[in-house]
Amino acid sequence: MMMLACLVLSIIVGYARRGKLSHYLENPLRGLWLPIVAYALEFSFGALENILPWPPSSWLGIAVCVEYALIFAFVWLNRARLSFWAIAAGSILNFVVIAANGFRMPISPVVYDYPQFANIIERVGGGEMVEYVLVGWDGPLWWLGDTIPVLFITPGLASIGDIALAVGVFILIQEIMCPKKRETKGEA
Repeated sequence: MMMLACLVLSIIVGYARRGKLSHYLENPLRGLWLPIVAYALEFSFGALENILPWPPSSWLGIAVCVEYALIFAFVWLNRARLSFWAIAAGSILNFVVIAANGFRMPISPVVYDYPQFANIIERVGGGEMVEYVLVGWDGPLWWLGDTIPVLFITPGLASIGDIALAVGVFILIQEIMCPKKRETKGEA
C-alpha cells in the first residue's frame, strides 16, 4: 500500500510540475512485463500453497528466486535511468534479507508494539502468509526486514528496501512525467 501511495503522490507532484504521463511514450520502460509477472507470482504464493501438494518450504525458495530474477532483469534493462539505482538497491536489500531468512521476509518484534498489527501477527503465525516469518531480535538481518511501522492508509510494515523502492518509483515517475530537455549540438 505504501508503494501505491508513493506512486499517487509522485503523479500529483508530476502534474504540479506541469508534467504529463503521456511523456512515457517518448521513452518507455523496457521489459515492463517482467515486474508484472514477478509481482503476480508473489501475490500467488498463498494460492500456490493450496494448489501444490508440497509444503512451501520445498518450493518457496525457487519461487522467490524466479520473482527476483525477473525484477533484476527489469532493472538491468532500464539501468540507464537514475531511478533504477534506487530500485536496484531496494531490490537487493529485500532479496538478501529474504534469502537469509529461509526465503521469507522477516517481520521484526516491533510488530508486537502496535495493536493495529494484531491481524498480521495472527495471519503470519497461522501460516496464512507463507512469504513472511515472525523473527526475534536475533533473527538474521532482522533490521533489513519489515521493521518500519507504516500507519497511514492501511497499517503495515516496511523494510529499508521497500523505502528505497518507493523512492526509486517516485523518481521514476518524475523522470517520466518531467523529462529533462536534451541539448542539441550548436546550442549555447
